[in-house]
Amino acid sequence: MPSRTPLDPLAERYGHRRRAQRPWYRRPLPLAAAVLGALLVLAYGVWVSVAQSRGPAFTGIGYRVLDDRTAEVTFAVTREPGTAVTCAVHALDAASAEVGLVQVRVPPAGERTVQLTVPVRTTTRATTALVESCSAVEG
Repeated sequence: MPSRTPLDPLAERYGHRRRAQRPWYRRPLPLAAAVLGALLVLAYGVWVSVAQSRGPAFTGIGYRVLDDRTAEVTFAVTREPGTAVTCAVHALDAASAEVGLVQVRVPPAGERTVQLTVPVRTTTRATTALVESCSAVEG
């Protein structure tokens, strides 16, 4: 009886190995899906950053608490020349509760940046005052 010599003694002992699958990045469909997903996330990020950069910008310069019923805020607004802007100016007390609010309309002008000082009437003594937001006025 002829002796049978195995070609692969490890395969004889442990069984045949299945062929390993290629990693996901070596297969075309998952790779295409990953690239498409990355492009969509990138496009969304660019869209958000461009949308956020439009419109007026404001910079708080300073504030003064004049008395128990009045605070004063100085700030600069930068916008496209000829654009009217409305800014919300808040006064806050020691507990960060709003004690005063005024909506300031910045009329359209030829200058890109305008500096304003605005009084804010308060219900109690304010400890700080600031510009909360600014938005362009349509029409």
